[in-house]
Amino acid sequence: MTTTIFRWDGAYWGFLADDTLYDRHGRHVGWLEKADVFDRSGRFMGELRDGHYVLRDRLRAVPVHRNPRPAVAYPVPPAPVPDRKAREPLDDCTDALPWPLPPPEPPRF
Repeated sequence: MTTTIFRWDGAYWGFLADDTLYDRHGRHVGWLEKADVFDRSGRFMGELRDGHYVLRDRLRAVPVHRNPRPAVAYPVPPAPVPDRKAREPLDDCTDALPWPLPPPEPPRF
């Protein structure tokens, strides 16, 4: 089962599958640990909010880095979903997801 992930501005960003974070192109970006999201290098990205957003609270202390994890390919990413309406900005929080996403590399033959 997958959970769609959006930026706070409403743009569809990617998805969570089995607590693993993927961008909209199916590239492994990081993982979810309780409500904290870490990138593949083990660096804290932010917190999962409302089940579909990753935000960074500027007032929160950064958790200890985790061990890096190797990339995990996702067989076929789900079809992109429509963007959502932008949310009202939150004091002291920023969107933790990089944007714009770089396009996928072309296939190598």
